[in-house]
Amino acid sequence: MPRPESPTVRRIMLGIRLRELRTRAGITADDAARHIARTDSTVSRMETGQSSVSARVLERLIELYEATPEEARELAELAKAARQRGWWQRYGEVLHPGFELYLGLEAEATEINVYASEWVPGLLQTPAYARAILSVEPRPPSEKEVQGRVDARLARQAVLDTDEPVQYWAVLNEAVLRRNVGGPAVMVEQLHVLAAKARQRNVKLQVLPFSLGAHPAVSGAFTFLSLDLGEAALAEYVYVENRAGSLVMDKTTEIEIHRLTFDALRADALSPEESIDLIEKVAAGLA
Repeated sequence: MPRPESPTVRRIMLGIRLRELRTRAGITADDAARHIARTDSTVSRMETGQSSVSARVLERLIELYEATPEEARELAELAKAARQRGWWQRYGEVLHPGFELYLGLEAEATEINVYASEWVPGLLQTPAYARAILSVEPRPPSEKEVQGRVDARLARQAVLDTDEPVQYWAVLNEAVLRRNVGGPAVMVEQLHVLAAKARQRNVKLQVLPFSLGAHPAVSGAFTFLSLDLGEAALAEYVYVENRAGSLVMDKTTEIEIHRLTFDALRADALSPEESIDLIEKVAAGLA
């Protein structure tokens, strides 16, 4: 099964091409903004993929940047794809604010690196474990909300099993294995699934043992995503979340510190083989 295109990624690609054409034409963001009767911040948001580009605005930018007919066709195709609905939008009413941006990136990521400090990452959760995690809120969600979030979480997991699956590497704090979420039966099932997933060719799983003590990610969990945008272009993002919301970071300094942190975690964690052994040992102790 092929992976569907993400409108979020098409929007980012469109922004990159618009910035390239503006730079080539020697036009400032201020001048572009005046030409389309917008602010320079609007132009910046379009070029970083944070805002959509209407057909009328795109026409005016193509004219201003003196794009070739072939370039104009490429831009129009990207803009059309960017306006399509992503699969996750059907769950919009139950998703936390800001999470749809992450899902749009995850849908086409080529590599995902995760450090999980408290719970099993969403792409590896069983339905029962996901339900137990998603039901625990300061303001308990309704059954409809919980079910919608569980369904969305399970739909996300398709990226691990497509014809061109994402390359997934997760480092789990040992607390993830030891925290009894949903009761022994739920945890045993979850741990068995973790061990099975860890044996997939596109999945690597390591456990950061308690015996290590202090480590570089004591500040909390994060997800590092890499996307291939074509023509040798690579985009990298870091996603973090907390009870107040979520944040997608893409600045060079933010990317670099999280890359260094994840590399250190991989070096300090148990090997994939040792990690599977520990997961199975914890499961046996709960059975």
